[in-house]
Amino acid sequence: MRTPLASVLGAATSLISNRNLYSPHQTDELLATIREEAERLDRFVGNLLDMSRLEAGVVGAKPETTDVGELVQISLKRLARRLSKHKIIIDLPSNLPLVSTDPLLMEQALVNLLDNAAKYSPVDSQIRIAAHPFAQIVLVTVEDEGLGIAPDEMSHIFDKFYRAKAADQRIAGTGLGLAVARGFVEAFGGKLDASNRTDRSGAILTIALPIAAEGTVPLGT
Repeated sequence: MRTPLASVLGAATSLISNRNLYSPHQTDELLATIREEAERLDRFVGNLLDMSRLEAGVVGAKPETTDVGELVQISLKRLARRLSKHKIIIDLPSNLPLVSTDPLLMEQALVNLLDNAAKYSPVDSQIRIAAHPFAQIVLVTVEDEGLGIAPDEMSHIFDKFYRAKAADQRIAGTGLGLAVARGFVEAFGGKLDASNRTDRSGAILTIALPIAAEGTVPLGT
């Protein structure tokens, strides 16, 4: 958490101390740094607070009939700047069944999965979010084009404060995003698992959600 805070303080101090030194372009870059790092710090703090809620048992999940497509759009909008350097592929059928989930918790879980994909995949690579029905559930997947998950780390990536060894020195993070995502998904009766892609390098995070009893979204909506 001190890394983004140091960036915010450094950029702000430079602007205050050298008001007439920087060109408009340089000033815009420093302001952009302040905004991006403050947003990153906000995500860190949010994950810490969410983990505290999970550990205290006060999440209070309230499952209701939900449209996965709407949650995907909201999550992508929240992370628009974070995902701007990646190619986002959305693959959602128009007649995808409605699911039973807590929309607020599910939205935050999706945000954490998308943020994780952006963090561990190269700039300009694809991040694909898809969903399809399977038996009595809907599977929602987030795929990236990163290095994937090492076999000896597969069983630990949802552990609190765990971070992939290959990224410890080059990618800032708290190691809470995936732990919070799984905790939220399980709080409303879903499941979250991880695997590696078989067609190329990259990870796949899969959320399994129960189909709601009310039916499906009509074609063309």
